[in-house]
Amino acid sequence: MKVEWEVTLKCNYSCFYCTNLDQSLNTVTDKSQLKKFIKSLGEKYPNVEIFVFGGEPFLHPNIDYIIECFNEFNIPFVIQTNFSKKSVAVIKRIKQPFKVQVSIHPSEVKIEHLPFLFETNVEIRVIDVMYSSRQAIKYYFKVKELAKNVQHIFLTPVADFGDGFSQKLLEDYNKLRYNPNYNKFIDFEQVKHWNKYRSELWENFNPKGKPCIYNGEYFLYGPNLELYNCCYREKHNGICNHEKCFLM
Repeated sequence: MKVEWEVTLKCNYSCFYCTNLDQSLNTVTDKSQLKKFIKSLGEKYPNVEIFVFGGEPFLHPNIDYIIECFNEFNIPFVIQTNFSKKSVAVIKRIKQPFKVQVSIHPSEVKIEHLPFLFETNVEIRVIDVMYSSRQAIKYYFKVKELAKNVQHIFLTPVADFGDGFSQKLLEDYNKLRYNPNYNKFIDFEQVKHWNKYRSELWENFNPKGKPCIYNGEYFLYGPNLELYNCCYREKHNGICNHEKCFLM
């Protein structure tokens, strides 16, 4: 079971491959609403780790209170962050314990700025260096150098949900995965479905008209706290309506 909450759709990055373009949903900031909602997550999904993401979660004006509520109700959670300078500044001032999964976006951050991002004591569970160009390989090794205590650091593919350039990046990523000169030194993302890496499936997988592979197992809450059962922020009847699936 996967339970996710987009706390905000706002982001301080403009990644060319990002499909999160819908800014029409209101972000709930009222503390009483947030506390009631978080408590309900723990009651509906006991012992399930809640995946908190965005947008960029640390742009939510009450992200510190959100973390406080998760801890108060003893609900397991992890926050996905772009680990930008702006996000790290917020992370440093939060006193409550929490853990993060980090995505490094080479198209948005200069490589010389990376050391600053790792000057924090927050628990980092996973780091994904997004493969937005061959330059991402340099970023990957720089991150490996800076984040020695992080066990899982991956070079991660960009989903082909955008223009033709994203498709070319995906094809290039898959070629590198099987190139011994690269896979000997790089940990490529390992997510699989049907015995294939999701990066390979993204090249030609069309789920439209087929049963949703996450039906009854995926619950997405928007920044407005409304529930959806599709990564496209939709409510379907168990049949996919799209030619692409994020394949979590």
